[in-house]
Amino acid sequence: MKARTIAAVLSMLLLAACGDDLKGTFEDEMGLTSLTFHGDGKVVQSSPLAAVEAEMRYEVDGDRIRLTNPEAGTHAALVLTRIDDDTLSGPMGFRYRRKK
Repeated sequence: MKARTIAAVLSMLLLAACGDDLKGTFEDEMGLTSLTFHGDGKVVQSSPLAAVEAEMRYEVDGDRIRLTNPEAGTHAALVLTRIDDDTLSGPMGFRYRRKK
């Protein structure tokens, strides 16, 4: 019983730690779009070229990050893959790098 409690607490701590390293801003290689993760399940996608900004929700499942726009419904999602701590891969080979 005690081992299960410890395992459950450790699992929760690991899940919480995984979300923290996603905080920050990632920009695509051409500088057209950026994603700013706030660590509370919110992400802001912005495009300075088009002067557009949208707040979305995100969920992390292992190396997959699913972004959804509440206004677009639950069926529309952008799925990114975490390559490493500073690189995300998107559709059509787009790469987002963490801004330092």
